[in-house]
Amino acid sequence: MTTSYKLVTISGEVPNLCFKFYESSSCSWSKEFELVTKNDEYNDDDDDTETVYFLSKSGNVVVASNTLLRSPSKQYSSVITVKDNVETVYFLTSHGTIIACDLTKRSFTQLPKLLPPFLEYSIDLVECNGTMFVVLLSEFYESASLRIWKLEDMSWVHVGMLPPAMSHELYGRKGDINCVGGAGGNKILVCFNADLPEVCCRYFVFDLVGEEWSELPRCFSGGEAVEFVSALSFQPRIEATV
Repeated sequence: MTTSYKLVTISGEVPNLCFKFYESSSCSWSKEFELVTKNDEYNDDDDDTETVYFLSKSGNVVVASNTLLRSPSKQYSSVITVKDNVETVYFLTSHGTIIACDLTKRSFTQLPKLLPPFLEYSIDLVECNGTMFVVLLSEFYESASLRIWKLEDMSWVHVGMLPPAMSHELYGRKGDINCVGGAGGNKILVCFNADLPEVCCRYFVFDLVGEEWSELPRCFSGGEAVEFVSALSFQPRIEATV
């Protein structure tokens, strides 16, 4: 049974980041440490905000959005992984860029973008068995795509994609996803919340071992569909009161 814990806070604006941690065993905060960038070529202008146009299937000119859709609670989504005694914090910037902070080496790295900025519709981070995964919902050519990726040697590896027949139903719903890893580190829960009141929330589970998707029953309260659902993982205990 764990008798102590540690909290980590990261503050500042890229590329000027720093961190400090709280030790419950000593009831004290550490001094503040600077994080040094490992991206020698890092430039604030890397976040492309240029308007992009493309043709839809019907031949109409469409303006692609360069604004990420995320609920305020997930605006600075972050996870921490511990692998080979290395503690790494991953978090999203306001532009959707993923930053990896190596607390052991006191450095940070801007990870390569998964898609061009105008395709990043909604994004979230999860941790499973010491690995960081990215869940990305995007819209393009009048259809939606929900995919999961992981990072290997600074390259993104595609892990899974929600079947098109299921993901297409999310198109045009102005939705946001929030996700969590759980069930022994082998499953990822994706909650889809739509801004449209007439659209119900959707819940998808991806099995990393079986590489299979499933959808959970929709949630209703008093006969009415719930307006917002957030994914949360916890360790159940017999003595817990719920």
